[in-house]
Amino acid sequence: MDYRQIITKIENDKINLIKMLDNKNLSKEEYESIKRAIDNYDYIIEVAEMNHYERGAVH
Repeated sequence: MDYRQIITKIENDKINLIKMLDNKNLSKEEYESIKRAIDNYDYIIEVAEMNHYERGAVH
């Protein structure tokens, strides 16, 4: 998988999680778990972009 494919997949997964938050029947624990997963996806995207664009590389 190349960078763009990975980012697209992660962003799609994140969108699906965001849609899950609309479910009014979620328990507080489920809601918080989904929110943490979304935060994790944001972090993974940030790290993947840093790696791809070599920001954060020490020279």
